Amino acid sequence: MTDVPGLIDQAPLQDRDLLQRLSLYFDAVDIRLRQGEGWFIFNALPGRSRRISSFIQARLSDHQPAVSSFFMPWRDFALSAYVTEVGLPELAPAVGVDHRVKQEFDLAMRVTVDTWTQVVSTDLLVLAGLQPANRHEAALLDRTIEQRHSHKLATILLTPTMPQQLEAEFSTVDSGEGYWGRIFGRMYETSLVAL
Repeated sequence: MTDVPGLIDQAPLQDRDLLQRLSLYFDAVDIRLRQGEGWFIFNALPGRSRRISSFIQARLSDHQPAVSSFFMPWRDFALSAYVTEVGLPELAPAVGVDHRVKQEFDLAMRVTVDTWTQVVSTDLLVLAGLQPANRHEAALLDRTIEQRHSHKLATILLTPTMPQQLEAEFSTVDSGEGYWGRIFGRMYETSLVAL
């Protein structure tokens, strides 16, 4: 059993309120998950993001019955986005020609499908460190949030930036696709927000 009050008391002042709010969320996590209610947490720099992620993992580990959850750092999501959106499409034409390329393609496809299945089907997805640097990252995040939103699955996004800064980051990788508007709209509709 995790010492939740101890975790909250040890946190810096600015995090105590958020951890108390998260504690209330996890006190009723079954209801929250049925409603597809998540969190959009801004200003989660690395230390704060680790504290919040550890707190979430501790609360989930104490919950019975177990909740299906998937924790993914942004760098892993960005790599998956690259493989899905760029790498596999580039390899596809050579698959029929080169046996070695086919083996690499098949392996990458299996890993990608397994990861995608977890990302879009787990009861709770926690994506920490959201900071899009490329169009393919924004595109995959947009599809991920759309899929989870349409199936009422809860998502917790942690980003080191503030809302306006994150919007600006999306605008640098968005070539008129409207990723930020859709992602923010879906998250705002189904999530609690913390700065």
